[in-house]
Amino acid sequence: MDIPLEILDREVARAAGESAAARARLARGGVEDAANPLAAHRRVSERATWLEVGAQGGELAAPLQAWIYALTLDRVLWPDTVRLAVAWHAPSITVAEPGIAALTESPRALLVRLLREPDASRRRIFAGALARGAGAVHDAARILADRRVEAARILGAAPDAVEILVDPPAAVAAAAQRLLADTAPLVERGERWPSVLDASVGRAFGEGWPARLSPRWLFELFRRGPLTEGLRLAVAPLPAALGASSFARALGAFGAALADADGPRGPFALAGAPFDLRRPRRAALFASLAADPIFAVRALGLGRGRARDQGRGLARALLVSLRLDAARVLCRGALSLPAGELAAHFEEHTAAALGAPLPPSLAGVVPRLGPDDPARFAGALLGARDRRALIEHFDEDWFDNPHAGRAIREEDASLPGPGPSRATAAALDAGVTEIVRVLGELT
Repeated sequence: MDIPLEILDREVARAAGESAAARARLARGGVEDAANPLAAHRRVSERATWLEVGAQGGELAAPLQAWIYALTLDRVLWPDTVRLAVAWHAPSITVAEPGIAALTESPRALLVRLLREPDASRRRIFAGALARGAGAVHDAARILADRRVEAARILGAAPDAVEILVDPPAAVAAAAQRLLADTAPLVERGERWPSVLDASVGRAFGEGWPARLSPRWLFELFRRGPLTEGLRLAVAPLPAALGASSFARALGAFGAALADADGPRGPFALAGAPFDLRRPRRAALFASLAADPIFAVRALGLGRGRARDQGRGLARALLVSLRLDAARVLCRGALSLPAGELAAHFEEHTAAALGAPLPPSLAGVVPRLGPDDPARFAGALLGARDRRALIEHFDEDWFDNPHAGRAIREEDASLPGPGPSRATAAALDAGVTEIVRVLGELT
């Protein structure tokens, strides 16, 4: 290749930034101006470059090839990505039931309404409407999944090798199965799926939290000490405060922003991978504070008894979301199966996760399914292990300890070697063990 890999690395960094910004706009509903962000970055998003870089030697070659894989698929699949976003945001579902004013909303808005609704009978109505009316989202998700498989095949890549930074990649599915088995006694069987999703919101555990979510609240929590010193954190738009689980997601957004702003210095491709584990790992570490009784005492001002009760309830709520993440892992590739196999596969794994199966019409809708599902789940397990290590080294109030903040920064700043770090099966297993242990203590 004529161009040095160091120059190509800078081009990849610019392309990745523009692609991420365009995806964020799509997620917010900006589908009107959805031009392909990688059209101007063809060199770092095409098969020829992927092949040429793969033939190179040196520490930059393999990490760069992973980024070119991701950017090539992003560019090729952009029209399908836009189609899915349009389906999510189009006002396409009409609800007209006795006792409910007629309304027409997008699948995304109706899902938020479903999660926000405290009344069980109204919740069932919204859930039924979503299951019947989200066909366009389901179909668009299947098209995107099918074309992603074909694009990877044409590229000549092995998706698991790039998208699952665990050795061996199959260890993620094994960990998901173990988590579902070991936490099964904590799941109510026979509940309707709308009620299970409602339990994950944590509506009853809102004592001590602020009236509204804001980045300022997050920064105030962690402003002391070296954790954020010298960093400019860009926290992603925070979710609507539907329940206490929303505050867990906000804390997770802080952790993700910390991972984005901090970390190793040097070539872009060495500092992080397109399906890196550090970001979801940090997100999970800080999200876990929402169910931490010590955090509730120190940061929310609750008494110890009330903090323990709220932590117990919120831990169970967050467990539902984690079990759904495990189902996502086990449903990897399901959207590309024939309809009958997809339905059986989806119902089996969502029933195992939630205690009741989700309708197959919601595959790719609730939950959304994507190539980053293994990284998200593995990051959650690694985050649980990180929390245990921080407690052992810095005590239970590690989040308020400047030495812990410094240790996190030092770990993030250390280069993992020639490319982003990979996790082991043993590390994921330790994460499952820690989650089960914490739930046992709180129960």
